[in-house]
Amino acid sequence: MNNTTTAVIIHIPSLRVLIAMICVALYIFGYTGCFLSIVTFSSKKLRSHSTGFLFLIMAFVDIFNLFASLQYFLEVIYHINVFTLSIHWCRFFTICNYELYFGFSWIFAFISLDRWMKVEWPTKSQTLCTRTRFLYLCLIGLLLSLIQNVVYAFLCLNDKCRQKTLTCEIFIHVVYISLYMVIPIVIILLSISRTCLITLHIKKRFRSSNQSNAFAKNLCIASQNNRHSTFESTITSAIQTSRTSSSYVGSSAPNGEYCKLNPTQCRPLTRMTTIRRRRAGLDTQMIILISINVAPFILVHIITEIAYLFESYSSFVAGSPVAQLFIILIYLSWYLISATRFYTNCLLSRIYREEFLSRIAMLRNRCKPPIVLVGQGRSPRHSTRTQIRRIVNGVENTLIPTMDMKSITMT
Repeated sequence: MNNTTTAVIIHIPSLRVLIAMICVALYIFGYTGCFLSIVTFSSKKLRSHSTGFLFLIMAFVDIFNLFASLQYFLEVIYHINVFTLSIHWCRFFTICNYELYFGFSWIFAFISLDRWMKVEWPTKSQTLCTRTRFLYLCLIGLLLSLIQNVVYAFLCLNDKCRQKTLTCEIFIHVVYISLYMVIPIVIILLSISRTCLITLHIKKRFRSSNQSNAFAKNLCIASQNNRHSTFESTITSAIQTSRTSSSYVGSSAPNGEYCKLNPTQCRPLTRMTTIRRRRAGLDTQMIILISINVAPFILVHIITEIAYLFESYSSFVAGSPVAQLFIILIYLSWYLISATRFYTNCLLSRIYREEFLSRIAMLRNRCKPPIVLVGQGRSPRHSTRTQIRRIVNGVENTLIPTMDMKSITMT
């Protein structure tokens, strides 16, 4: 018994120092990352999309979430339990914590749902998935959650900050597990899986269409240069550059009739095709950005709920200070997501990293965009290239008729 007591005395100070260092690291890196996330998502490129706007709201939720973790820092270092100060502070912190849990879970669910709707129904999503609608949806959800938490805090908590009856205890467990945990996780998993399947299908379709467009373009080029080369060399070069199947080798000789019969195949890529390609790339990057946060989100929900059940119903945890400190360490993993979200996004998401670097470059230039004078190019380098291109095009245009005239004269 004495050995056990000595071991507890040895471990408690080290655990307290460890928790204090983790809290300080969370505050330093967390608040810095949240501020940089706000800077990144406040850009016009990301803020114009409802997904980027929801990520901006999530950055503010992360700031408040890190601020709420101060309760564990005060409990470990100064032995102050904010829930036992008075019944009023108990109700206030209970309401705030559950509001943060709701925002942390459901805003991420809204992000996944928004991306799914934009990929599944791109036309309808332009009117449904707007920043205003999602802002109203977040406000309504937070208001309903606030009403439920206020009712619970004033009707179910006694002077010792514990549930008055077994009904209140069952009520809060059912509400938290269902509304704050199970339903958001199911929505996130369904949205992410469906979005990934649709995006992969779209990428395959774009890849096949690009190959067919490349082959058709090479056939048109071959038909235009048919008078300067033989049929065998033309069809061979077209097949090699387009990398298509060998079934086209046996086709008829390419000539001007192919472009007349298939004018859409001989046209260059339209602006709509370019927009769709860029949108597909943006959808892919947004899916990567959402998927980065899915696994730790689900894992932390499960771990913290298990730790809460042990803290509430385990007599061993109630009588062991070391076990209580380990429970606090598990609770800090919830706030670790908010602290490291910016760094994981920068590390694994290309669109997030590029937008962050562009925002930093703009802030270094004191938020002043480059000045472009009317009637002049953006820079001397750009204008020089434009003049050289015009001169070269002019020379080519003047040389071509001359060559035609010489050929006509020689004939």
